[in-house]
Amino acid sequence: MHIEKTEEGYSLIRNGEKFYIKGGATNAEYLEELKAAGANTARIYDTLYLQRTLDKAHSLGLMVVVDIPIPKYYNNLKYYEEREYFLLVKEKVKNLVEKYYDHPALLYWNLGNEIYYPYIYKSTNFFSNYNELIDLIHEIDPNHPVSTSTIGANKYRVLTIITKSPQLDFISFNAFGNLSRFSDLLSPISPIWDGPHVITEWGVNGPWESNFTSWKAPIEETSTKKAQLIKERYNNYLEPIKKNGSLGNFVFYFAHKIESTPTWYSLFKENKLKTEAVFELENIWKETNRIYKGPRLDYILLNELGANKSITLSPDEEVRAEVFLPGNFDQQLQYQWELRPESWYKSHESKVLTEIDFKKDENIVKFNVPKKEGPYRLFVYLTNETEYFATANIPFYVLNPSDEE
Repeated sequence: MHIEKTEEGYSLIRNGEKFYIKGGATNAEYLEELKAAGANTARIYDTLYLQRTLDKAHSLGLMVVVDIPIPKYYNNLKYYEEREYFLLVKEKVKNLVEKYYDHPALLYWNLGNEIYYPYIYKSTNFFSNYNELIDLIHEIDPNHPVSTSTIGANKYRVLTIITKSPQLDFISFNAFGNLSRFSDLLSPISPIWDGPHVITEWGVNGPWESNFTSWKAPIEETSTKKAQLIKERYNNYLEPIKKNGSLGNFVFYFAHKIESTPTWYSLFKENKLKTEAVFELENIWKETNRIYKGPRLDYILLNELGANKSITLSPDEEVRAEVFLPGNFDQQLQYQWELRPESWYKSHESKVLTEIDFKKDENIVKFNVPKKEGPYRLFVYLTNETEYFATANIPFYVLNPSDEE
């Protein structure tokens, strides 16, 4: 495995042939779905059951990018500034690489995800210690490249990395809303660096890039809108950079996970029903143009208000929510409603409130909001006879007037 520069740009060479990454950031549970959708590579963060994951990927004909977990610089200084702690990190990296370096499913190593690589002017032992880890990996495994994932397209950090850690084979980027500006942000340093790279995470806008309610709850797009964004961002921003150093990309997140909400990044439901975005990705990866027949929706209102109105309600108040659908799309839908406390980034707090009594009438539901004051989020899931689902949610705040002075 190596990187080759030609007149057409950079290419990752595997078994003597060019290999362009069509990937998903995922976990072992969704490798079959990833392969079926037409991808060729999985990015794996969890190394706990890595042997099983690599073996499964190999049996499916998938390659794997293995993230090597190391402490983030900004809040774990001792692991880079104090030798005794750094040696603990080095030993873990050594053990991981020695165990898996010759696995046939391994594509390359990703040494740290968003570790907040410090800027060039920083006086720190980080640079020499981090480079020691790169050299260690190359020494054990000279046959697989080493990269690291950084946030967005920060030209100052890129210049620091190529100056301080030239041993890295290429740089990787996690880019969400700023994917549209990726090339423009890096163009000022193109005379110095226009090297190979991978987009290791891309997809819809992150919660930090969204609009917010007055209590700082991020407002989430519908699954229908997200599918449109996935298609547009691939065609408009990822396809054009294939000849500008791109070795490929990984959509985030090709599985189910709770982060901000259970649906923000998830391309699947817990039961493995697919979002429309999976359909669009399959069209992209397989270069097909199939017509989507799964559920779609336009938006959801609560008491005739949208999420941007920062809806506040009284305890135990009966409310009415309505889902609005595309007018020219016959769907034969079933509706599932659920209410969760707002969790922000705390996944353990995003539990469904089972005591809510939903009075359903097709696309309309009535229910009494919780008596406990605080932020909540109403979710709706639409299904039909396909393997897909559509979803939307709307945040609201229960405010107890009796608590006011």
